[in-house]
Amino acid sequence: MTLEAYLNSLADATPTPGGGSVAALCGALAAALTCMVASLAVGKEGYESVQTDVKDLEKRSKDLQRRLVVLMEEDAKAYDAVVAAIRLPRKSDEERAERVRAMQTAYEHATMVPLDTMAACSEALSAALVAAQKGNRNAITDAGTAALVAEAGLRAAALNVRINLAALKDNATRTRIEAQLGRILQDADRVGHTVLALVEGRL
Repeated sequence: MTLEAYLNSLADATPTPGGGSVAALCGALAAALTCMVASLAVGKEGYESVQTDVKDLEKRSKDLQRRLVVLMEEDAKAYDAVVAAIRLPRKSDEERAERVRAMQTAYEHATMVPLDTMAACSEALSAALVAAQKGNRNAITDAGTAALVAEAGLRAAALNVRINLAALKDNATRTRIEAQLGRILQDADRVGHTVLALVEGRL
């Protein structure tokens, strides 16, 4: 799908692609930009001492980019599964019980997909920090942009985690996911501020 086709699909009056897809796309864009900053230092004079680091960052960023593109697609599938569960028949007690079970399974999956997106965006944010520290210094603002976009994707995904989390009835599952959510957000605050301070200090 071309970028224009994706944007047109996003603008359509249909539920998918939606915010979850955009959140993962933000992470993928951040990873791609981080890869560029790393690549611009690979084999370059003045960066001899960080060659292992930037080559590793280049590979890690490409892997992250691919992972986040998959999550863009997984978001739509998770939404479709929720809709399918909601539409299950509920005439008999057995059907109603099965529908409830299916809905809970679908909502849990629809919560885990954006949580996975959050985790991947968190990795992209950390990668942007390494890019700012060790990547091509002439691309320092690109590293900063990568960090901002990664954090935007992370926080957008957090909104989807929260809205689906509200539908889960299992308290243990909710508590576990809420704890993960909190840890990722807290870490994003720290890393995000660190990257921006570093970038702004080099402008």
